[in-house]
Amino acid sequence: MGYPKWIAVRQNLDRKRLDDPYLSTYNQLTAQPDGLFAWRDARIAITAGSRYISNLTSITKAVVDYISSKGGHPFLVPAMGSHGGATGRGQIKVLEEMGLTEDTLGVPVVSSMEVVRLGAVEGIPVYMDGNAHAADGVVVINRIKPHQVFKGEIQSGLNKMLVVGLGKKEGADAVHASGRTDVLGAMGDFIRSAVPVIFGVAILENSYDETRDVAVVTPDAFKAFDAAWVKESRLLMPKIPIRKLDMVIVERMGKDISGSGMDTNVIGFTRRLVVTGQVAVPLAVLELTEKSEGNAMGIGLADFTTRRLVEKIDYRATYTNVLASGVYSAGRIPVTFENEKEILDAVLHKMEHPEKARIIRIKNTLELDRFLVTEALIGEVLEQKQLEVCGEWTETCFDEIGDMVADGLISAS
Repeated sequence: MGYPKWIAVRQNLDRKRLDDPYLSTYNQLTAQPDGLFAWRDARIAITAGSRYISNLTSITKAVVDYISSKGGHPFLVPAMGSHGGATGRGQIKVLEEMGLTEDTLGVPVVSSMEVVRLGAVEGIPVYMDGNAHAADGVVVINRIKPHQVFKGEIQSGLNKMLVVGLGKKEGADAVHASGRTDVLGAMGDFIRSAVPVIFGVAILENSYDETRDVAVVTPDAFKAFDAAWVKESRLLMPKIPIRKLDMVIVERMGKDISGSGMDTNVIGFTRRLVVTGQVAVPLAVLELTEKSEGNAMGIGLADFTTRRLVEKIDYRATYTNVLASGVYSAGRIPVTFENEKEILDAVLHKMEHPEKARIIRIKNTLELDRFLVTEALIGEVLEQKQLEVCGEWTETCFDEIGDMVADGLISAS
C-alpha cells in the first residue's frame, strides 16, 4: 500500500502581546477609584483555576500585591470544579504544577472541597467554596475564551469561574447535569448578590496563547465583559485552515491543553452530536501529556488511539471529570492500535488512492502555528496568505515501534 508524502506548513497568526502583564495588571488596579478595594485587614479569596494560562502567576501576583498594599490579607483558593481528582490536596497539586504556590505568591493556598449552598437559579443549585464564602471578599481571575460545551452569550470567563470553578464538584455537577448552557450569567448575578465579589481580572490571549490584554472588571460588568471578549477571543483562536479532510492526527491531548483534552473549537468539529449534513472526519490521538497525570477526559472525541496512551489512563481521575461534565461519551475508549502505522493503515486501506489522502497532523490543539499536511492539500495551502510551506517533502516513514517520524518536522523553527 502506498503512503502520502508530507511537508511542514507554518501558519502566521496574530502575535500582539503585553510586554509586562504584571505591570499592566498592577497599574490598572492602582488607577481604579479608591472604592475598588479599601478594606483594611479584610481576608480576600483570589481564585485560581486548573487551566494553564500564560503569565497567570505574574498576573495573580499583581493582584496579591495590590490587595496587600491596601492592608488586605489575600489568599488563594482553587476554583476548578472537580479537577485535581476532586480532592483538596489534588487541587493544590494542580496549582503547584502551574507555579501558583505560597512560595511564588507569598500568600497561603487554602484548599478544601467543602461548599456552601447559596440557593438556586431556575431550579439549579448554586454552591460556593467554603473558604471563599467565609472570606470578607472574593476576587475572580480568569481567561475569557469560547467554551466547548457552554454555547450561550457567556462562555469561559469570569462568570464561569464564579459558578463552576468556585462551585467545586457540587457546582460543576449541578450545572452540567442541568443541560443548560445559557445560565452562567444569571447564576453569576445570583452569586454576586449573595457574596461580596470585589472585582475581576479578565485575560485575553493571542493566537499563540500569549497574554494579549488584561482588564480589571467591576462586578456589575462581568456579564458584558465576558460576552464581548469571548467574541474577540473567537476571532483570535487558531483553527485548522482546511475543512475537507480524510483524517486529522493529533500527537498529544491533555488537561494542560484543553478541558476536554483537545479543543473542539480549534479542530472544528465535535463528536457530541450527529449533525445532519456533516461528515465526521476520522480523528486519531497518539499520546497523553505527562501533566494530565492520567486524566484522559475527552479521549472519546477520537476514533483511534494507541495502546501506550490507553495504558497511561487513570480511570478514577478521568471518570470523575467525565461524570462532572455530563458528557459521558468523553470517557469512551476509541479503537486502539499498537502504533501509528496501524492507525494509518486502517484508514488508508479503504481508499482507492491512499497516496492522495488528505491528512493534517498537528502537535496539539494549542499549537497550530506549524503542522504537517499531505501532498493532496498543497494547492489549498498555497491559496491561503497566512500559510507558508517550510522545509522539504518527506516520505511517510516509521521508527522501530511503528510511529511516524514527524516530531522534528513539526517542531522545527
